[in-house]
Amino acid sequence: MRGGKCWRLYRWYADLGSDPRLAVAQAVSLQRQLPFLYALLLVNSLAIVVTHRHVAPFAISTTVPLCLFTLSSLRLFHWWRRAHRTEQLNAEDARRRLRMITLIGTFLAAAYIIWSIALLGYGDAIQKAHVMIYVTTTAIGCIFCLGALPQAALLVGLIVIPSFIGACLARQDMMYTVIAVNVALVLVVLLHVLFNSFDHFRKQVIAQTRLKRQHDELIRLNHDNERLAHTDSLTGLPNRRRFHDDLAELVASGGAGPFAVGLLDLDRFKPVNDTFGHHVGDILLVQLAERMRPMLSGGTGIYRLGGDEFGVLIPGNVRTATMVGARLCAALEEPFAIGELTVSVGGSLGIAQFPDAGHIATDLFDRADYALYHAKRMQGGGLCIFTPDLESAIRRDRAIEAALQACVFDEELHLYGQPIVGARTGQVEAIELLARWRSPIVGEIAPSDFITIAERSTLIHGITLAMFRKGLAAARLLPSDIALSFNISACDLHSPATLAAIERELFASGVAASRIWIEVTETAVMRDPAAAARVLQRLRRLGMKVALDDFGTGHSSLSNLHQLPLDKVKIDRSFINDLQAQRGWAVVEAMVGLCRALSLECVAEGVQTAEQLETLLRMGCEHMQGFLFTEPLPVALLPDAVRIIGRRAAA
Repeated sequence: MRGGKCWRLYRWYADLGSDPRLAVAQAVSLQRQLPFLYALLLVNSLAIVVTHRHVAPFAISTTVPLCLFTLSSLRLFHWWRRAHRTEQLNAEDARRRLRMITLIGTFLAAAYIIWSIALLGYGDAIQKAHVMIYVTTTAIGCIFCLGALPQAALLVGLIVIPSFIGACLARQDMMYTVIAVNVALVLVVLLHVLFNSFDHFRKQVIAQTRLKRQHDELIRLNHDNERLAHTDSLTGLPNRRRFHDDLAELVASGGAGPFAVGLLDLDRFKPVNDTFGHHVGDILLVQLAERMRPMLSGGTGIYRLGGDEFGVLIPGNVRTATMVGARLCAALEEPFAIGELTVSVGGSLGIAQFPDAGHIATDLFDRADYALYHAKRMQGGGLCIFTPDLESAIRRDRAIEAALQACVFDEELHLYGQPIVGARTGQVEAIELLARWRSPIVGEIAPSDFITIAERSTLIHGITLAMFRKGLAAARLLPSDIALSFNISACDLHSPATLAAIERELFASGVAASRIWIEVTETAVMRDPAAAARVLQRLRRLGMKVALDDFGTGHSSLSNLHQLPLDKVKIDRSFINDLQAQRGWAVVEAMVGLCRALSLECVAEGVQTAEQLETLLRMGCEHMQGFLFTEPLPVALLPDAVRIIGRRAAA
């Protein structure tokens, strides 16, 4: 049993400083307390020297205390300097410091108690009582100052107090015996309080350690959450939120120098997704991100904004932005190898330069977006830098958009029509209905301008429905055998609400569905051929017929053309204008032959001369439209135009 206690006591001292966090906390606490310990020891000891300088021998009253005072003063200066110095302790330094404090404390305790007991043999009763008070009060003070290090405090207490008690009992005097017993009781209580206090200190350190660990974990989780919130999960690139945050920061610190905002969009990503599946599309995006990462030098940042759209922030002037943009576009032109597939996409990039293109983040983003739109629609892809010319176009487009927002479509939109004529009979077979708009705010706007702007918002749906209502009303003015052809945009084609409204308007009008032709552009249909086919089939089930407008200007394949539920194909006017050339003749003849092979009616747009008419007739094209017959007319003039064209054909 006794051996077990001794072993535990040995391990208690041997494990001193083994708990890293507790050791650091102990060292920090002692660093603040030890200057007071040495100051107390020096002041109390100096008082004893003063009272005993004439009664004790010189060696005891002067030489010994001078050595002890020198060592204590050095330790006081050492700890006072540490107490006023900010330093970061590591666990190993703290452990070494605790062991040194215990060792030096044990040595000084032994030295001071031996000196004190030696002084008990000199002086009168008052001077001896002074020594007793000195020993007990100084020992108690030192033990309290060492409360954060119970091993050292226990050693000091067990060296000083029992030695003092033994000296008192050796005198075999009742008063000294009573003092010894009292001091022993005080030591027991003091050590009990000391260990309770240290246990509370240790639990506080454990609690603080746990709280710090939880706090560190919370900070780590917050950091991870923030990183995840600003990172695209698929590509690992920064996401849209990070892009706008970084853009706002760059604008706020605009004095740091010019930079460029770029918006990058893949040109042929959707066909890849539709043809090979989303899994291949995801792999393509990951490979694209890997290909663009090496271009992040010089502080350039690349972000995935969503889908196949990416953002770019490029430090430097417009020349630097142009070079980086050209490298990005060139990198996208290189094919991607995905398993056994080789995929080519390409990209369009619009760039707006700070501060030339704007001083506000939203303005820079909008102008980069407009430059991207210009690159895709006007240049057919590649790089476009925002310029003052585009600025003028933006202002004009915004003025048109604002006027459209304020427009009462039923009042301001006017219906025009252009006949579609049977080439051999010369009779009007259908009327293509066209929208014209003269705004009281911005004046007369070409359809190609305001329709394009309306398609970038939901305004196109209101225009389509207004024109459909007006067209159904105009049908009552025309013979029942003349069809009405309406143009609907890609946005309308993929809007269930707009399609449902078209059905309601048709049923309410009483006009036969068989008289209604729906014209959709090739480009609109090819955005999502499968979805477009479902919508067009729905319209045909209602009794309407479907025409593919501007054939030859998009990128449809023969397979898609065969699978779409079509009744008619309209050859774009650009091919008709080129009929004089041998190549143009061959292209149009091939288109007419293709329509005949697919059992589709074929309409040639933009016929302006009798020579074009004769050429198309020889090719077998049976339906035509153009200025040769009449230009687009207000709907009120159409009945007369139909009769005039009919009489001309009969003559």
